[in-house]
Amino acid sequence: MPPSPFNWQRAEWPAFSFARSALKDELAAFARAFREAERALREPEDPLFAARALAAEAVTTSAIEGVEVDEAVVMSSICRALGVPGAAPSAARDARSEGAARMVLAVREDRAAPLSAALLRRWHGALMEGDDRGVHAGAFRSVPVRVVSVDRFGQSETRFEAPPPERVPREIRRFVAVWNTAPAATPADIALKAAFLHPHFESIHPFEDGNGRIGRALVAKVLAEGLGRPVALPVSTFVARHRRAYYDELHAASLSLDWTSWAGFFVPVLTELLESFVSASRFVAAKRDYLARHEAAFSERARKVVLRMFEDGEAGAKAGLSTAKWMRMAKVSKPTATRDLAELAQAGAIVPTGDGPQTRYRLNHPAFVPAGEPIDGINDGINDAVERLVRLHPGRGVPFFLASVKTSRATVERAVRALVRAGRIEHRGSRKTGGYFAKFTAS
Repeated sequence: MPPSPFNWQRAEWPAFSFARSALKDELAAFARAFREAERALREPEDPLFAARALAAEAVTTSAIEGVEVDEAVVMSSICRALGVPGAAPSAARDARSEGAARMVLAVREDRAAPLSAALLRRWHGALMEGDDRGVHAGAFRSVPVRVVSVDRFGQSETRFEAPPPERVPREIRRFVAVWNTAPAATPADIALKAAFLHPHFESIHPFEDGNGRIGRALVAKVLAEGLGRPVALPVSTFVARHRRAYYDELHAASLSLDWTSWAGFFVPVLTELLESFVSASRFVAAKRDYLARHEAAFSERARKVVLRMFEDGEAGAKAGLSTAKWMRMAKVSKPTATRDLAELAQAGAIVPTGDGPQTRYRLNHPAFVPAGEPIDGINDGINDAVERLVRLHPGRGVPFFLASVKTSRATVERAVRALVRAGRIEHRGSRKTGGYFAKFTAS
């Protein structure tokens, strides 16, 4: 049998198709996450958080392609470009690391810029400038691309073949035209645009190197355009989590113009990354709120310890403190650590749990209650506890509530049903992927 033609070799190319009805649940879940992201973006941006998110994206998108970059160099370059304090200047010079930083910064800067061939070449130039492998930075490829695999019996198979180089300029013009005419009025439109333009771009493979990194940057651009803000989204982090399925589905899409299966895989990945962004944004808002309430009571030593906990994100803030941990982090004696913790507890900045030598402390903010620990207010009743969990962690379900409220599943389920009947919470989405949300904001 002759090999299946690649999508760009078909007469219909680039007119792909998909069954929208098969994506109903996936698009509804994306829309909920998108609306939550819009709400999260009403909060002021934390510059250091944005710089770290951009650096993480630059490092991860490079790693997916097997390119190692120096995270310290990337972070230093991004902080310098954004005028953000918080990262030590890097004395090292590394062309690949600096290129990775330049590209994520260019994507952020060009969030609202119309897509064009010139913009794509500019991103590629930023990524590849100074690369010592002879890649033509900022230029479309002049060589053919074919990926061939050989099995253990010596049989070869062409896994991927891109259009010949002479077709690339025309293919990019068509790609830009599709981008600029694709609907983006609703969250579902935005999800489909991000999903379908990705295999379109990867099928063209317009550059000698860097196509995967630029393709993922284009996904980030679609989402940022839709959200209306230059936001750092962890596209590559979630592609990396599903790496094997990502490449399998992308390969299948390269052999077909029915991209329903591809969208069924990729739209949930987009939903995951938006949910992660919302969670991170809530953490930043909670950190800001916690410091506004309690920082005035901190000694300089306490301030350094607490800020160090926040550097590890939500997990660090929820990890809590003990006398031994304070001794290690603050580099003080046991009597000094005991006195520091007692002063912070008296000021209300931390909450003790346990007794005697087993006493631990958590930061006094509802967002930093560790999973599995009953939240404050449990004595007011299971219904109140569950409702507070819904408000603090929208979109979660009964298993999550069980981890925090120490009672039986039947009791939690009764509380959930009572809150739904009372009109205080509601379930959104499918039974499999949906969760509970508060129906109004408490005064």
